[in-house]
Amino acid sequence: MHQSLLSQLMALPHLAERTFVGGAALFRFHHRVQVQRTPYFVPCLIAVLAGEKQIKTAHGEFVCKAGDWFTVSAGTSITFTNVPDPAQGFFAAVVIAADASMLQRFRQRYASVLPAQLGDHPLITPDTACRQALHDYISEILITRHDKLSDALVELRWEALWLALARQGVARDLVMAQPGRWRERVVWTLYGNVAADWHADDVARKLALSESSLRRRLRDEGTSFSELLLDVRMERALAMVMDGTTAIQRIAEACGYTSPSRFAAAFRQRFGLSPLALRASFQVPDEIAAQPIADALV
Repeated sequence: MHQSLLSQLMALPHLAERTFVGGAALFRFHHRVQVQRTPYFVPCLIAVLAGEKQIKTAHGEFVCKAGDWFTVSAGTSITFTNVPDPAQGFFAAVVIAADASMLQRFRQRYASVLPAQLGDHPLITPDTACRQALHDYISEILITRHDKLSDALVELRWEALWLALARQGVARDLVMAQPGRWRERVVWTLYGNVAADWHADDVARKLALSESSLRRRLRDEGTSFSELLLDVRMERALAMVMDGTTAIQRIAEACGYTSPSRFAAAFRQRFGLSPLALRASFQVPDEIAAQPIADALV
């Protein structure tokens, strides 16, 4: 990776979420930490740059080391342990998300050329083309944007990354993901106001369904309204806690909790540690050894 780009990447806050198309985030941890049952609502690609990520899913346990990637399909919850590299003193990873509209456009454009068969193993050792595509994508999203052309370039880089994965014959759950299930529609409705006192009939009306129909369709997809509401609130809470800039009381309010203590108890029950304990795990020192991260990206 070019040194100036690397400097920009490592100068970002702990969680540098990119809210425009093809969102991406940089995670850095300086202490070993385990987070239980983390929900994922959209397909994600995790590229470990330093240290290792120990992952438990419903399908097994995996170790994703620096230079390797891990795919997470929508509707999945994973338990992960981030282990800092002992020589460098930190763990670092980039997470690339796929939003529903981008996935739809991707499939419309490339369905006829995508391989009929793709590997579904979540742990990937990327080839040179995939590494270059990731480098180009990360480079593009760090550029200051002023117009719609920049968004288009970001999407092209994102598509190139997904196409590179397809050409390597991996990441079926990312490349072939088909958005639009009822659970995703409910999730995006809840995201509109996570702090609201949501009830199933509220969401059903917004989706032009009866409450019984909504509950039945969610049951057919293996979930329920109450499970999705908790998942959405906890996912938002996790992101806000890891951002590190918002008071815990404000996070509780933003996630629909009137009591910070009840929020902290729910957070601990879900993720296995308190909000403050999680924040303590990613305190960033003044200086970070960056070069090995460059080697992992390029």
